[in-house]
Amino acid sequence: TTEIYTLSLHDALPILEAEDSVRWMERIMESLPAQQKMVLQLRDVEQYEFEEICDLLDMKPTAVRVTLSRARKTVREELAKKHNYGIS
Repeated sequence: TTEIYTLSLHDALPILEAEDSVRWMERIMESLPAQQKMVLQLRDVEQYEFEEICDLLDMKPTAVRVTLSRARKTVREELAKKHNYGIS
């Protein structure tokens, strides 16, 4: 037998909000410069260690940290714009 599940609007809202947040993050990450996007992906999404990122991307540790910091700052700023949109 096939079961049909229905969600109430109340139950569906958190799922829709989470999907919206994922789409926003994807858009923001796509807008980053290639190197920032790669470092952010490796460190924050795939949980690589700094040393591994240095080896993979042939970067010095300081460069990786600065690149990651800039990427995170951009993400924070873009998310703040999204969440503050329309709020005076």
